[in-house]
Amino acid sequence: MDLRETGERVAQERTQAGLSQRELAVRAELSQSTLARIETGERSALTVAELDRIATALGVPLTLLTKGNPVRQRMQVAARASEGAEEDLRRAEGLAGEILALDDRLDRYVPDGHRGDRQRASRLKRPLTRVADPEREGRSLAEELRERLGLGFGPVSDLDELVESAIRLDTAALTLPPGVSGFTALDPDREVTISVVNASHVPERQRFSLAHELGHVLLSDGVSAHRLDGRRTPAEKRCDAFARHLLAPAEGVRRWMECLSAPEPGRRECAMAARHYGVSLTVLLIQCKELGLLTNAQATKMKGLTGRELAWTYGWGPQYIVECEAAARVRPPRRIMERAVEAYRSGHIGVRAIASLSGAEPRTTERELDEAGIRPPQVALSGRVDVRSLVARRGGRVQRAAEPPENGRERR
Repeated sequence: MDLRETGERVAQERTQAGLSQRELAVRAELSQSTLARIETGERSALTVAELDRIATALGVPLTLLTKGNPVRQRMQVAARASEGAEEDLRRAEGLAGEILALDDRLDRYVPDGHRGDRQRASRLKRPLTRVADPEREGRSLAEELRERLGLGFGPVSDLDELVESAIRLDTAALTLPPGVSGFTALDPDREVTISVVNASHVPERQRFSLAHELGHVLLSDGVSAHRLDGRRTPAEKRCDAFARHLLAPAEGVRRWMECLSAPEPGRRECAMAARHYGVSLTVLLIQCKELGLLTNAQATKMKGLTGRELAWTYGWGPQYIVECEAAARVRPPRRIMERAVEAYRSGHIGVRAIASLSGAEPRTTERELDEAGIRPPQVALSGRVDVRSLVARRGGRVQRAAEPPENGRERR
């Protein structure tokens, strides 16, 4: 057994459980210094009994500490990333592994009541096929999904909520490396799929990335890696079309332009339509070209302004700032957060696991949970050694031994 690798696994699982070294040491009946040496691999020997106590305290199988986390080993990740972003991809995979490993751990404590609901997503999926016409196939799937969900031609006000509640797929916005727009992570054994977007991106880009990832999942190619280097594959183009037509349906855009009395829309009308549907100006211009409302030359002339520039130019600058600030916050998968809070309430995981999932400081998370009336049970320390009490008692005995006996008799 490689003690350094074992120590790294102990530290990793402790962090996953949301426990400090001190908290785990108390639960495993070890000193904190001993646990620290185990985690760094500096301990010259590690008995099976000690490792078993650590595994029991963490609530994980002993083999997980000796052989590694099977979730991270079997996990499949496909990220939308820029060319040359290999290191960024590895960091994104690490984030995905932490989320899926936590969800797997929670199976020991909290029943997954949504497991049966995930069949709903399976019914929406199409079999993996060769891409023949990316635009037509992407649009067809988007229109089918809109019809099934009763969305009509209006905007999707909360895409995250729609995907999680109506389709039963996990979503998250995490602080990803700059070269990664989003990724889909799959635990094939548990049939859990998580679509993640970059919380550092503006709201409209996050929405498009999530819709794009949803397209990959529904088209059954969600674990194929794709690059954002200009040489887009047919599968990428198909998911781009799906995302455009899901977020800004062509017929809806046409009717919106009619409401604005804009048979030949200018930049202002296009910006207002993009705002209405929660997409970038670029996405809206593509839809206008598809509808024949704009020529390529007209659309090219309108490009260039960012969402922030458009917002301040046409009157919704303050609202846009608020939306960007809200979108920049980490948003974990709701199903997993719900399960994690329940496990915390029952004392099976520590507050650090909740804080890590939500991207907040442990003290802040603990205070917010406490204010919500959510508290873990008091840990019973019966059967464990209270080191401070032991030292105090030992000190008292030493002091009494140094005192002269009363009335010539020894103290007992």
